[in-house]
Amino acid sequence: MNRTKEQFEKLLNKYIDKSCSLEELKELFSYMELPEYEERLKIIMDENYTSLVPGTAAEQVDWEEMFATITGTSTPKKVRPLWAVMIPVAAAVLLILSVGILIWGNQGQVKDSSGAPAAKLKKDIAPGGNRAVLKLADGTEIVLDGHATGVLANEGKTKISKTKDGMLLYDASGTDGTESSVNINTLSTPSGGQYMLILPDRTRVWLNAESAISYPSVFSGTERTVTLTGEAYFEVTKDKQHPFKVKTGAAEIKVLGTHFNIMSYADEGQTQISLAEGSVRVELGKAAQILFPGQQALIKPGTTHIALKQVDIDEVTDWKNGLFQFDNTPIEQVMRQIKRWYNVDIVYEGIKPDLYITGMVSRSNNVSKILELIAETGGVNFEIGD
Repeated sequence: MNRTKEQFEKLLNKYIDKSCSLEELKELFSYMELPEYEERLKIIMDENYTSLVPGTAAEQVDWEEMFATITGTSTPKKVRPLWAVMIPVAAAVLLILSVGILIWGNQGQVKDSSGAPAAKLKKDIAPGGNRAVLKLADGTEIVLDGHATGVLANEGKTKISKTKDGMLLYDASGTDGTESSVNINTLSTPSGGQYMLILPDRTRVWLNAESAISYPSVFSGTERTVTLTGEAYFEVTKDKQHPFKVKTGAAEIKVLGTHFNIMSYADEGQTQISLAEGSVRVELGKAAQILFPGQQALIKPGTTHIALKQVDIDEVTDWKNGLFQFDNTPIEQVMRQIKRWYNVDIVYEGIKPDLYITGMVSRSNNVSKILELIAETGGVNFEIGD
């Protein structure tokens, strides 16, 4: 690999801006084994880390372990430990402490309920995976993660199948869109579950944990309408004659063909509609807003106002790519995401920490691996209970 100072600075800037691809991240970490880049890394990482935790000295870190935690992989060779922690890495480590039953204390040391250091914990919690239940129009429920691949059911002329790569596929090619009866199906995911769905019109839907989407087994009429609770990412098939509509709470989102994310969990206190490509129209009673790429609409329950703001679309949608990504995200919001993905309860004792998290980490990590890194940061106590 031909390493240059110019390339190093380019990769470092992209990493700080969170526009670094996985391959570029691997290349950046390869520089960390070279002494000539150590001083530059020390300065940048120390500045960022101390801005996150004022008055806190940066700790020595094993970069191979850090890299594996972020990506869910490992570096091709051992890299030298360096002083300081780059801010996205440090924050990503902090957030994982929420797994299990969390108790915040003030003793500045991480221990489990027996008093042992977190790094020596034998108990582990696996991440979530492809888990979902399909409810057919006649009330039949099919547990998808325990079912073999192939045809699951037929509703009219629509064939419903589980594919070899773990997706739920609706094949409505034998229909003509004039069916008189409407068969509504519901796909739901539990805590620690996610699933991908291909609707009868070939629209792709990624369903996050603790979510449900209801839809007809074949779209007929002038609109393609689905109902969502929880969170999902949509890649809508274009069809100008049949607009696509998502109903979530009191809001309706109308599109012709575009990519967008909807987050509508009850415990989040608001619905968020975030646009990646194209445009969507968000309606709330008589109020309406048109979104453009990079914009997010926010709707609070019981209101008729639609607020707009600019967002980092990767931060919003990277959950479907196997990553937690946070940008100055309040710790309680981070904890709720961890709770849903690891299927755990979180309990706070005493004053809740006023922390904001910036960083990314692979959703494929088991808890124990992250806790070993947490043990080095200090500042928080926790217990994992049954």
